[in-house]
Formats: sequence, structure tokens, C-alpha cells
Amino acid sequence: MKIYFDIIFWILISTILILIFGISTSNFVHAFYFASFFIPIVIATSWVFNKVLIPKYLLKKRYSKFILYTFYTLVVSLNLEMTLVFVALLLLGFYDSSNIKSLIANFRLMPVIMYLIVFISGFISLVWQYFQMQQNQEMRGKEQNGNLIVRANRQNKKIKYSSILYIESMADYVRIFISSGENVITRENISNIVDKLPNNFLRIHRSYVINLEQIESYTKEYITINGNKLPISRTYRNKVNEIIY
Repeated sequence: MKIYFDIIFWILISTILILIFGISTSNFVHAFYFASFFIPIVIATSWVFNKVLIPKYLLKKRYSKFILYTFYTLVVSLNLEMTLVFVALLLLGFYDSSNIKSLIANFRLMPVIMYLIVFISGFISLVWQYFQMQQNQEMRGKEQNGNLIVRANRQNKKIKYSSILYIESMADYVRIFISSGENVITRENISNIVDKLPNNFLRIHRSYVINLEQIESYTKEYITINGNKLPISRTYRNKVNEIIY
């Protein structure tokens, strides 16, 4: 649903800008031409800012990396934008060299407005993600001493979070290892299970989720729980290192 909203949002923004600049310059063709050049870079910049920099660095209070990578993103984005502007003016100048100055004057504000929209949408995204994160933390905090309810053997089974050692994915099934020695198998996706777990659970591999309170020992390659060595995959290694070390 979110991706459809983004698509509709940028189509709407592009249409509005084309209408505004088309009406002000009396040339909808040039307005469409410049918007078509600018919008891909602006969308890519917005995606990096909203989907990567904010959730991965700003919301996790890694401020120095957020500032550094934001600066890099803007430098790359602006350089690409200026290159496209230069190419667009060359192409238009080839067909209508007498209007180059008026084109520069008429459309110089379009990229500025587009980047302003990126920062406004980024601020809205930041506020939205922050409140979502707070709600998730509150919900998981309430569940911390609660139970995980899964469907097993044609009945709903209640498992205390504190009794779970680790969880293993087996294609369409999930096996839950419990401290009592019992294994509960449920037909569910591991990602859905993860969404139900409190903060003391951590995914270390596409096939494993562990209870941090049950760790016996660990290295950078594996974690030992109840005598079982569980591998840490490259995909989750950085996150695991941030939390455990």
C-alpha cells in the first residue's frame, strides 16, 4: 500500500509542477520536459532520505553518520541534477538557441521547489516513523511479560516469552524451542512471528530468531543457546553486533 501512495504522491507533485510552470511560461511542453529530467533524481533522493537515512541512522541516534551520509546524498543528487540540467539546456538550445536565457529564468526554481518538497516529505516521514516506533515500543513493552499465541495441533497454544529459547524457520513452518525441552511447530511465516515478539528477541539469520536472555556464549559467527550453535548471517551481522557487543 505504501508504494502505491508514493507513486500517486509523485505523480500528483509532477502534475502540479507541470501545470504551474506550464501556465506561468505558456509552454507545457518545456515544463513537462524539465519535470521529466528532474523528477527521477528527486524521487531517488527522497527514497534514500526517507527509507534509509531516517530509519537506519537518525531514529537510531547515529547522528554523525546521518549527517555525513545526508551530505553525501545531497552532493551526489545535486551533481546528477546539474548534469541533467546542462544536458536538457544543450538539447533545447540545439533546437531553439534563442530562448536559452528565458528557459533558465523560467525553470530555475523547479529543482529548488522539488528539493523543498523532499525535505518537507522527509520531515513528515520522520514524525510518522517516530510515533510508529514509540507505539511499537509501548506495545512490545506491554507484551514483555506476556505470551506468544500460535496455532499448533489444531489448537491455539500459549507460550510464555520468557520460556522461548529460540525460533527456527522451516520453509512454511516455524519451530519454537522452549526451555522445558518441548518443541512447538506452527504453520506460520517467521516474519509474522517476529512482529509479535518483544524487544528481547533478535533475528540473527533468515532462519533463526533468538531470545537475548537465553544466550550462553557468542562470537561474531554464531550464538550458543542451550548448547546449540546458531549461525549469524551477513545480512543481520551488523545489527547483531550493535545490540550484543
